[in-house]
Amino acid sequence: MKKKLALALSVAMIFSLLAACGPKEGPKDSQTPGNPDASTPTTEAAHIKLEMVTLSVVPNLEATKVVENDINNYLKNTLGETGYVLDLSIVNISDFLTTIPMELAGGQGPDVVMVIGTLPTFVGNGYLKPLDEFMDNELKPTVDLIGNIMNSGKIAGAYYMVPRYFGTVLDWKFIYNKAMVEGVYDMSKVKSLNDLDDCLAALKAAYPDEHFLVYNDQFPQIFNFMTNTNTIGTYAATVGEDTTLVNYYETEAFKQALAKAYDYRQKGYSDPEGSTNTLSHDAVVMSGSSKGVIMGHSGDCEGIASMFTKNNTYGAEFGAVTIEIGDHYTDTLGIGISYTCKDPNAAARFINLLYTDDFVWKTLIYGSEGQDYVWNEDHTLVNYPEGMDFNTIPYNCMYTCGMIGNGFQSLPFENATNTGSNSEYGMKLMKEAWAPPLYGFTPSTANVQNEAAAVSNVVDQYLKPLTYGDVDPDELYPQFIEALKTAGIDKIIADYQQQANDWLAGK
Repeated sequence: MKKKLALALSVAMIFSLLAACGPKEGPKDSQTPGNPDASTPTTEAAHIKLEMVTLSVVPNLEATKVVENDINNYLKNTLGETGYVLDLSIVNISDFLTTIPMELAGGQGPDVVMVIGTLPTFVGNGYLKPLDEFMDNELKPTVDLIGNIMNSGKIAGAYYMVPRYFGTVLDWKFIYNKAMVEGVYDMSKVKSLNDLDDCLAALKAAYPDEHFLVYNDQFPQIFNFMTNTNTIGTYAATVGEDTTLVNYYETEAFKQALAKAYDYRQKGYSDPEGSTNTLSHDAVVMSGSSKGVIMGHSGDCEGIASMFTKNNTYGAEFGAVTIEIGDHYTDTLGIGISYTCKDPNAAARFINLLYTDDFVWKTLIYGSEGQDYVWNEDHTLVNYPEGMDFNTIPYNCMYTCGMIGNGFQSLPFENATNTGSNSEYGMKLMKEAWAPPLYGFTPSTANVQNEAAAVSNVVDQYLKPLTYGDVDPDELYPQFIEALKTAGIDKIIADYQQQANDWLAGK
């Protein structure tokens, strides 16, 4: 539910290593194994397979089947859709990042494909079918709804992904244990990341054995917003309104982020384990191991403070202050149609429902009425079935709400803990955010796959210890830049620049 640069980077690294897999020319030959002619008539309803990601525990097969049946009954009996049925399975994010590309490379896998930072690689490998033929037909209601956001799914003049519709512009906050901070520092003084310097120094003096930050790996994103630096395809960036692409890792934003991360680690402000701690930001701060955290949400300060207060496991009350508001960015999450899909028209109709049909989306996210939630008597609020909670209901994909379809929908849970996905505030952030000059442009790695794989290996080696502040950037950063240039990052940026020029000319 949060935009995480680290996730996008790690996904890009994984899939760049798979660049040699799959049909490079896409599904031009209808005789490709696993890719029968999509025009072949069929006498029975098509099966549209969705392998949906969850960020929590994978529901059991029986509970998932109940949800699948609910959706299929709705498709047939309410919408009158007899052309296809949904085949639903749920996969953990870690499995998704490894198994889905291998399935697609082998001509198998889902018909509708979740895309998580992998659009250039998936398109380069021919895994996704262009969506242009559906834009004025099956997908038109979705296109009308999300407007220019569709540009995030476009590569080399064609649409391959429908981006999620969600509060992707985030309010980045410092969230803190209120009782420990009150009387030590006046939080009204904190309005930016740099304003935290004095605040954290005061807290460290008052509580020398505590730390009030989890990790420092969000700093690159925050400095990007502070300087209007916009990353393009991970490795390149624009600064301000200039459309000239530069090496992102040589920008002032990135260098300032590294310096801040190392400074905070040296002063003991952030988690002492640094990049070796494998727990999530949420897990560390909710348990009390850290008494504060920096995170981005599409909820306001009051709502996020309430969420942390209700969800922490050690009885703390939290406060929150905004330190930066995000920019629009070319989103890397969405959904497309596999080149192996036997009925892409049916797949497009289903994708459209993820954005325009309240029942389909909510059932995928919240599960089945009766099994996973129940309405109150006047049908205004829902709650968990008796004896169950968030962690024990059979089917729960609530953490996927910001990864697929129209995430501005939600069920009205009684005594709900704010999830950070406040629709009204999220829409306000999106409306007011700055849009970079190449917003909607996504470069293809097709011409530079070898260089992209080599650069990915370098990033994998250096990025994490640098951004967490584990190492002195004065020593390691020059080695990082040299290794990037040896791996061919300049060639990648030059190729991206030509694509960007063509994209701008096309606009």
